[in-house]
Amino acid sequence: MGTGTRSAVGPARPVAPLLRVLAVIAATLALGHWAAGPVTRAEAAATAALARWCGLPTARQLPGTDLVHGFHGHQPFFIRISPSCSALTVAAACAGVSLLVLGGSRHRRLVGAAAAVALFTAANLVRLVAVLRVGQDHGVPAMIAFHDWGGTLWSYLMLLLAVLLMVALRIEKGSEEGSRR
Repeated sequence: MGTGTRSAVGPARPVAPLLRVLAVIAATLALGHWAAGPVTRAEAAATAALARWCGLPTARQLPGTDLVHGFHGHQPFFIRISPSCSALTVAAACAGVSLLVLGGSRHRRLVGAAAAVALFTAANLVRLVAVLRVGQDHGVPAMIAFHDWGGTLWSYLMLLLAVLLMVALRIEKGSEEGSRR
């Protein structure tokens, strides 16, 4: 070992992957802070529109990120789409992981990022409408419990699916055929 040879254990540049992960975290936090207002307003509008399309005719967006939803036999309630309810930070993190952390060609990284962002954004809108549906059918306490527990589990499941999708989009068909021979 004293002859200046390098050990074969570990990556040649152990700092580079860590720096890419830290860059993803920093960019995600910065984007979450910078774009939270416009994105949550758009999500509030999309949630109200999707809720009405799904048979919740009283869901409406108020100015900003607030929704009002009234239903039979209950007083209307107000919902704020906060940055923590938004798909923005998780979708941005998925895009960053796809673009900077996972390997593959530039095309595969871009497709993976776009697919993960689309999946998580659509799944989050479904989650928000489901919260409204539970509130309409079972009242505000059930809605809050569903938002806190069911919504959290749903978000983790969708994050897992987004990561699996990003990885699956990197598997080249030619490598599968080559390994069979």
